[in-house]
Amino acid sequence: MLQIPKDIKDLLEKSIIAFGTCDKTMRPNIITIASCQVVGPNQVLFTDYFFNKTYKNLLENSQVALSFWDQDGKKAYQLKGNAQYMTSGDWKKRVDNDPANAGLVYNAAVLVNVTEIWDLADPKLICSQD
Repeated sequence: MLQIPKDIKDLLEKSIIAFGTCDKTMRPNIITIASCQVVGPNQVLFTDYFFNKTYKNLLENSQVALSFWDQDGKKAYQLKGNAQYMTSGDWKKRVDNDPANAGLVYNAAVLVNVTEIWDLADPKLICSQD
């Protein structure tokens, strides 16, 4: 099973993330995510605050990518995987109880099951679920 390495996890959890989706015709859309949590060996969880096209895209196509980098641009990574959009259940309860969401209006939890990790600073595939 693919496991997100600790150094990548640490950078991901403190970065602003570019989150990419595509609709069913493969038209891309990118938004930023201000925070997320690695919640399993290959799972990333974040909250839908203002998704519009992103929400529609996730309903049509679960394939997503997250990109993030350090302030110097010397470390940069891309995670690819499948996203689940959840308005109820355990993952939604987890974002409901996240202190970072206190007092904010949001719609759902998004769980990404990571299937590939890419190094963008030294372009190469680091690991794959295959």
